[in-house]
Amino acid sequence: MGIFNRLKDLAKANSTKAVNDPYERTLLTIQVGDIVSIDHEDYEVEGKIVFNDDGWKWNEYKLKFGRATYWLSVEEDDDIELALYKEIKPFTTEPFKETEYEGIKYHLQEGSDALVHDVEGKVNLKQGMPVDYFEYSDLKDENYLSVEIWDGQVEMSTGIPLEDFQIEIYPGQKSV
Repeated sequence: MGIFNRLKDLAKANSTKAVNDPYERTLLTIQVGDIVSIDHEDYEVEGKIVFNDDGWKWNEYKLKFGRATYWLSVEEDDDIELALYKEIKPFTTEPFKETEYEGIKYHLQEGSDALVHDVEGKVNLKQGMPVDYFEYSDLKDENYLSVEIWDGQVEMSTGIPLEDFQIEIYPGQKSV
């Protein structure tokens, strides 16, 4: 039995605890070391970034699945907005209004700048670092493309929207 299965079994065994259990996780309180299961695939949470765009905050969790790096974006608007992104090799150094990548046409939805408000785990960033970000989607909002520019360095990822029912959170080591 793998480590992820043991953690999931332990979490399920402890799920009968009181509702106010301090180790209970929500999409906004995921911690480094937790296991996030998305459509029954288990990802280890290696890092967390909280961004601040002029008072508007959102979380991004760095997830590892094998050797691949993913990012779970969690934004609380009227509802919780979720997306899973996978890092790709940048194909541009500048933002754009629209582009095509792997046969999908993307259109700019928003672009702005933000600061790293908080950072935890295996993330090579520091609090206060600025980023310019640009978010793209296809016409049906089924595919996303993200461009982040960190002091001239471009990072890109493709993503898909998620619903909260697709995600289960299993707490890692308890540290209080």
